[in-house]
Amino acid sequence: MFYQPRHIDEALEIRAELGAAVTPLGGGTDVIVTLNRQTSGPKHLLDLTHLEGYSDVDQRDGCWLISGGVTFSRLAQLPAQGLAEAAQTVGGPAIRNRGTIAGNLGTASPAGDGCVALLAIDAEVAVRHATRGHRWVPIADYFTGFKQTALLEDELITGVRFRDDWTSAWGKIGKRGATNISVVCCAVGMSPAGAVRIAFGSVAPMVMRAKKAEAIITEGGLTADTIEAAAAAAMEDVSPIDDHRASAAYRRAMCGVLARRLLGMSKE
Repeated sequence: MFYQPRHIDEALEIRAELGAAVTPLGGGTDVIVTLNRQTSGPKHLLDLTHLEGYSDVDQRDGCWLISGGVTFSRLAQLPAQGLAEAAQTVGGPAIRNRGTIAGNLGTASPAGDGCVALLAIDAEVAVRHATRGHRWVPIADYFTGFKQTALLEDELITGVRFRDDWTSAWGKIGKRGATNISVVCCAVGMSPAGAVRIAFGSVAPMVMRAKKAEAIITEGGLTADTIEAAAAAAMEDVSPIDDHRASAAYRRAMCGVLARRLLGMSKE
């Protein structure tokens, strides 16, 4: 069955009733990949592209509020530098024009560029149920394992929010510019109060923060010595694997390179 509601309440009712039996559909870029790899598709599809307000972007009370249906092309226009730069590296133009932030969070790939960028700025994920209502999940608690999240099977991702006063930077290493899946990606975020976040993708079963590296910068500030120490700690924090894109040793080394580069940019 193909459902195409016009209002979020209707979509939530369908999701609550069918749970895991219905697959939410935004841009469809991940769903199509899954369909190409399986002999049978989802039992039901819930098309969210016609929901009123599901592609809105708003700024209020010191926060950016990003609805779940906002595409990567739209995210690339935001003044949130790290997230905007990450959005520009997601696939090619066709993917960026279709892929949504809710889809990236729902798939929860360990290589999810948007997920890494949001992790570095302490974003919160908005999830909602038809009767239980709305809740904000800190992104540090949202990812629970390989392609697993705190989202319940009868809930929908409705958006994300993050402070608008954080500074952030982004770096990515991949095989090619277009349709580029990260070999390693990294985002660094810093708050006016001195909070430091260093996030990585493609180097663990899920996107992750390098907490030992963060602690070095938090305690010692941004100096040449602390940046070098943090880069070394980042290489110890991660747990990459060998695959057809790169070796674990290469990924580990590139974590140090990206951490050093982005922290150095933040120091300037």
